[in-house]
Amino acid sequence: MARRDKRRFWRVARVVFRRFRITVWVIILLLLGCFVYLNQIGLPGFIKGPLLQAVRARGVDLEFTRLRWRWGHGVVAENVRFGPAAERLNPAFRIREAQVQLDYRALARLRVAVNGLVLRNGRLDWSMPETNGAAHVLSIENVETELRLLPGDQWELRNFEARFAGAQLYLGGVITNASAIREWKFLHGAAPSAPGTLEKRLQQVAETMEKIRFAGTPELKLDVRGDARDLKSFTVRLNVDTPDAETPWGSVQEAFFTLVLLPAPIDGVSHARVDLYAARAATRWAGITNLVLRLNVETDRLRQDLVSARLELSAGSIETAHVRASGATFTAGWMHSLTNAIPLSGEGTLRVEGPETKWGGADAVRVTGSLVASDGPVVSDPAWSWWTNLAPFAINWECSVQGLRSEKLQAEEFSAAGEWRSPRLTVDRLNSTLYGGLLRGRASLNVDSRELQFSGSSDFDAHRLGPLLTEKSRKWLSQYTWRRPPAVQAEGTLVLPAWTNRHPDWRGEVRPTVTLNGNFDVGPGAFRGVAFSSARSRFSYSNLVWRLPDLVAVRPEGRLELAHASNEATRDYYFRLRSTIDVKALEPLLKTNNGRGLDIVEFTQPPLVAGEVWGRWYQPELIRFRGSVAATNFTVRGQAVGSAEARVAFTNGVLYVFEPRVQRGAEHLSASAVQADFNTHRVYLTNGVGYVDPLAVARAIGPRIGQHMEPYRFGHAVRARVNGIIPMRDERDANVRFEIEGGAFEWWKFRVPEIEGRLDWVGEKLSLRNVHAEFYGGTAVGEADFDFARERGADFSFDVLVTDAELRLLMRDMTSHSNRLEGRLNGRLTITQGTSTDIHSVQGRGRVDLTDGFIWDIPIFGILTPALDGIAPGLGSSRARAASGTFIVTNGVLRTEDFEIRAPVMRLQYNGDVDLTGRVNARVQAELLRDIPAVGPMVSLVLWPVSKVYEYRITGTVQKPESEPIFFIPRILALPFHPLRTIREILPTVPQESRPEELSNQ
Repeated sequence: MARRDKRRFWRVARVVFRRFRITVWVIILLLLGCFVYLNQIGLPGFIKGPLLQAVRARGVDLEFTRLRWRWGHGVVAENVRFGPAAERLNPAFRIREAQVQLDYRALARLRVAVNGLVLRNGRLDWSMPETNGAAHVLSIENVETELRLLPGDQWELRNFEARFAGAQLYLGGVITNASAIREWKFLHGAAPSAPGTLEKRLQQVAETMEKIRFAGTPELKLDVRGDARDLKSFTVRLNVDTPDAETPWGSVQEAFFTLVLLPAPIDGVSHARVDLYAARAATRWAGITNLVLRLNVETDRLRQDLVSARLELSAGSIETAHVRASGATFTAGWMHSLTNAIPLSGEGTLRVEGPETKWGGADAVRVTGSLVASDGPVVSDPAWSWWTNLAPFAINWECSVQGLRSEKLQAEEFSAAGEWRSPRLTVDRLNSTLYGGLLRGRASLNVDSRELQFSGSSDFDAHRLGPLLTEKSRKWLSQYTWRRPPAVQAEGTLVLPAWTNRHPDWRGEVRPTVTLNGNFDVGPGAFRGVAFSSARSRFSYSNLVWRLPDLVAVRPEGRLELAHASNEATRDYYFRLRSTIDVKALEPLLKTNNGRGLDIVEFTQPPLVAGEVWGRWYQPELIRFRGSVAATNFTVRGQAVGSAEARVAFTNGVLYVFEPRVQRGAEHLSASAVQADFNTHRVYLTNGVGYVDPLAVARAIGPRIGQHMEPYRFGHAVRARVNGIIPMRDERDANVRFEIEGGAFEWWKFRVPEIEGRLDWVGEKLSLRNVHAEFYGGTAVGEADFDFARERGADFSFDVLVTDAELRLLMRDMTSHSNRLEGRLNGRLTITQGTSTDIHSVQGRGRVDLTDGFIWDIPIFGILTPALDGIAPGLGSSRARAASGTFIVTNGVLRTEDFEIRAPVMRLQYNGDVDLTGRVNARVQAELLRDIPAVGPMVSLVLWPVSKVYEYRITGTVQKPESEPIFFIPRILALPFHPLRTIREILPTVPQESRPEELSNQ
């Protein structure tokens, strides 16, 4: 029983095992069949439907061609497409294979749930519409990722990898309430855009991406974590690392970008940080090396709707088309609303090292500023134009520049600070160190009224600003020179053009509104070459008129006090002056030709000049002057003047002198008027009267005139009347008439105690008219003409009539020898032509009469005295009752045919020549007893042979004449007349060597 039971057990056991094995195999076959079916055919619809619903319930909308089971991968969807069906502009995201990770715990409870998706070999394509036959596609390729669909509508993206435009993308993150992403407003846009807008933008993006080239593979890593229902909860970490890249905007090398966004922790402050680095970046506008950017942003603890930010930006070097810099840093901090990026407050600092531009450069530039939004109501006006953008803010700023340099300006240091408080912009503490001096200033601009107020001071060399000025301004400034730059202080106002006027007329609109008030003080300097020791004045400008009310310029010899006004609109000017400076110092101010008129005057003590000057700039012919002049101790062409005073006026290049008074020691001179014409370089003298030295006046007229007048000397000043023209430059312009009364006079060897007459100097000709003089006990009258046109000497002619002159006095001046000459002389000499340098040029005629004369001491007349005295003592030296004769002058030779000397017992007759050197060639004959009353002619006839004995030829000179008988007479017959000489001539001549004693006696 037991054995049977045992066998039955094993039989039953075998049956059960067999059935169990069959069941297992059936199950295995069924499972294998299901697996093969699910792998090859796909999941049936009753499974596929709940699965798709489960995926869509997690916010994922996808479509696929087949959903099957794969060993080791589970449920796999093939040819998956996310989103709605492809449309014209919708992106197409396709995945070749998507593994669906089921929640097997839920599946055990017969509920289909999905834990995630694993995407492989995905691609996102966004096709652009065709333009000009070219189609563009934006593609993200090789998408590999794992999307975990966690409970609570939470998505987790793991190991996302893809390639886009040559870049490798790595994404990751966790999003809670992920299905709320569909509700993000910024993804839908505020308003529908115009038709075609999206197509154009996508087309531009596609074309741009095609132009980007990378030398290597850039990497982008993004990690996003947060709650889709609360954007403030997100944490974002973005890293971009790219090698060299070429883009349409430029190129970049070794760039790295980091973005970190942190949600608000317990303290309620959200944080964001951006870091950017590039070894080099270049665009068509600029090139930068070692670019470093750090941006920190966080929300305000008290007001979560406000964001504060801090930016730090630096660059190793910067180079643009117009600017280069060796380094630059910019730091800024600001606060703005989450909904409005315009700052509510902020501050910033910019520093640039070594900036260089085509206009200039600097060692360093620093700019700082701060901004705060106004709490009160904002007042603005559309007329403010762009200033309305600043109206809501209060702004403070400072800037400084070190080592500013350019072709037009150099400054060691420049700094300024200011503020903006609507509607007023203020600039304070404007300071600059340049050109050895300082510039200080401040300004204030009322934007509403457009009125600009400014003030400042300076003591730098303004000439160095020449390149910044207009040509006209440089020319005006070049008139001034100085050793030490002037100290200038000024303040003023002007009204700027309307802000909406893009093309203002600055000269027409702004210049009439300019007002200026100030003063200056300068040390040694010069104006147009006129030097001064110092100058100072106040100045003002308004209504286009410059005014200098109290200019004082000091020179070593005196000072100039001046008031000035100049109208820029009419170019009229006015000066009121009082001067004690040397007038010659002003010579550079005059035109070159006018200034030469002052060369004839030398002042030892500056004159006092007071008056008014007016005219129009750039029209010298309109210069006018009136005033008074007083001078002492000066010279005119070397002739001293003690004092002079007159009222003066100047117009049209002519100086008028009214009622001048001149004192020269005991001499004095006055005139009704003197007119100095600087156009013709002549001085016109009217009714000049005085007691003066004529030679001094002649020398004052001109050096040549003075030189020619030197032989004509007056012993002392004479009373004279002068009228005519005195030249400033060309002596040929002279036309002066002198009327002289009294005074001793000397010419050549003649000296007269009193003379009067008229002297006319016209050009280079001198005429003497109506000359009357006391002449050696008698009188002399005559006239003369001199022409000084020759380079040397002068042509002359004259006519002189002498009456009753005493011969002894005349010959005492004519010769230095003592004599016993006596007699009264009358005569006339007329020279019709002659040249002072050529004695052979003299032509003329004359006559001479002598009464009661004793003239034998004149050698040429006493040549027969010894012979006649030999006949009878005293015969040859008796007093001559008369002597007379006429003569002509030809080629410098005087010839007479009828000169006769009558004495009581004889008559001497002369004929022959005497030249102007004194050489004689004449014949003399003595007629004895010719003038005996009644019988004289008969006796003379009887003694005619004897007279022939006394007919001689005279040669030699007037002072040393030589005589020789005309007719030969045996010497023995001449013994009674001159025995000693006759015996000596008869004896033979002894040789010199035999008569040494004679040599010694000689």
